[in-house]
Amino acid sequence: MTVTRSGLPDLSPRRWRRLFYRRGALRNIRMLDTVGARVMALIVATTLPLAIIASLLAWHSYQQNVGNGALRTERDTQLAISEITTDLDQTHTLLDMLADGDISSGNALREFSLVQTVSQHHYCLLMLTDVSGRPSVVLPPASTQEAAICRSPELADPSLTSTPAKLPVVGVDVLKGDRGPLLKFVVPILSNNSVSGYIIAVRTLGWQRSHLPKGDSRLLLGTGDNAQHFLAMPDGSLYSLFPDRPVVATLPPKALARLKRDISSLNLHDVFTSRGITYAFQNAYGPVSLIVSTERTAEESHALNIFLIRVSLIVGLLVLELMAVALGARLFLVDPLEKLTQAVADWRRGAPFAPRISRSIPLEIRHLEKAFLRATRRLSQHEQDLEQSGRNQDMLIREIHHRVKNNLQVVASLLNLQASRIRSHEAREEFRLVRDRVRALATLHRYLYSKSGLSALDVQSFLEELCSILLSANGMNAQTRIRLQLDIEHVLISPDQAVPIALIVTEVVSNALRYAFPEDRAGHIVIALHKVIPAPPEQEGLVELKLGDDGIGINAGQASESRTRREGIGMQLIRGFARQINAEMTVSNENGTWYTLRFVPEQPSLTALAMARKAISHGEDSGL
Repeated sequence: MTVTRSGLPDLSPRRWRRLFYRRGALRNIRMLDTVGARVMALIVATTLPLAIIASLLAWHSYQQNVGNGALRTERDTQLAISEITTDLDQTHTLLDMLADGDISSGNALREFSLVQTVSQHHYCLLMLTDVSGRPSVVLPPASTQEAAICRSPELADPSLTSTPAKLPVVGVDVLKGDRGPLLKFVVPILSNNSVSGYIIAVRTLGWQRSHLPKGDSRLLLGTGDNAQHFLAMPDGSLYSLFPDRPVVATLPPKALARLKRDISSLNLHDVFTSRGITYAFQNAYGPVSLIVSTERTAEESHALNIFLIRVSLIVGLLVLELMAVALGARLFLVDPLEKLTQAVADWRRGAPFAPRISRSIPLEIRHLEKAFLRATRRLSQHEQDLEQSGRNQDMLIREIHHRVKNNLQVVASLLNLQASRIRSHEAREEFRLVRDRVRALATLHRYLYSKSGLSALDVQSFLEELCSILLSANGMNAQTRIRLQLDIEHVLISPDQAVPIALIVTEVVSNALRYAFPEDRAGHIVIALHKVIPAPPEQEGLVELKLGDDGIGINAGQASESRTRREGIGMQLIRGFARQINAEMTVSNENGTWYTLRFVPEQPSLTALAMARKAISHGEDSGL
């Protein structure tokens, strides 16, 4: 993973998002890992079961009252079904008695009037027909009967009271009236084991409350618990059980959908509750069903209110308890610990350790404060000792480098002095070459220990000074015929690589000054150091060092031959030093002599003081 100049990792946007999400999740986990959160979790774990038990008990009490409402609704349904069954049984018995008796055209009207009176005028039609179904005696509805009660499209058919197209069908048929379902009874009259006529009767399935006598049990239906009774046809239309008291029957969508599902599935009995209203569904007669709906009674509403009050009290007490515990934990646990943590953080930034904790806090936290006080004092002393030890080591290493530099300069001076006493030109030049190499090493030791905290070589400033020393040693400066051109980037190089690079530059520049420009020829010496962009993946941080001159050049073919061939010591040194830094070296004699070295700089190590400070900061980040 690469690192940018600001010290942050060089990541893609997706990896940055993942890193932020991961840190956000860790931050949330740390918030849940605090003392206050743990105390709250402990209180919730201990009180929540009791609150759940109390809520279940309140719910059970409420469900008992709701169950009573369902039982009451079902009881009303069974009473209404019982009355309907009893009334229809009486109708069957009465019509059978008329058919078995001596009924004729002469007494039929009297008999029909008696039946109408006994049934409290529930019949919309009583008719006597002959064997072909032709009406002979017809008793119309009573004058006290509302016309809408007996109105039906099937009763309006003229064929019912005139010569029918076909014989009547014996049995009971359900007709749809304007006020509710009507029942059509066809009873045969037998004489000498043959049918001599028919009695046709049409009546309402429900009852007219205005015609029921006082004290009739049917008058009590729906009066004690605000229940409503409806008759449902197969198409889902609803009618009042009492046709003289019509009401607009509306059911909520949920109840209406369940009613239609029960009718389509031939379900004969069902009880359910929707929006606080209990519905009971029961088959009444044939395709007609009875629906009874009851609202909550005062007792049931009171039970619901009691349930809500109990749940509210439980939740309120739980919230108040949690708030009180949170406040107490904040005052006596969280605040003292936060003060202690803040005091430690201030101490890490250099302030004295002073938590300022009240004496009302628990004894354990006071003991913890004393333990932190002793620990911080010891840590401060250890850190001061460690940092002082790092400074001492830095001073010692600086002194060593300084002594080595001075010794090397003394050696260079001795070589220079000895060279001045030698008369042989070749020997004197060899002495000067050795002198230049020693001076290069002496100059190097002044740059190996920087103030940046890294034991590394500042290549740019070092090469500038080294080349200046080499020019001066050869009696030249920036205004002479041979000029030096430097193009060097800021690259940090470890001490192990600094020595070979310094000697390589010394050899190349010295050879160029001595041999590249004979006969007062002018020219340039070039030293360039750049990072290779883009660098191969396996050679991250690759740099290229290019040295050379535009002089007369050397035989590049000879310079690139195998090392088994005898060659100058300068070229041998350059190749040997290139191998020490694992560099790829190429030599070219186009327009002079050029050396190109590609190598990967080693990471410089930290100074002793920097390592001590890093160890201290690492302990702060990981321990506190």
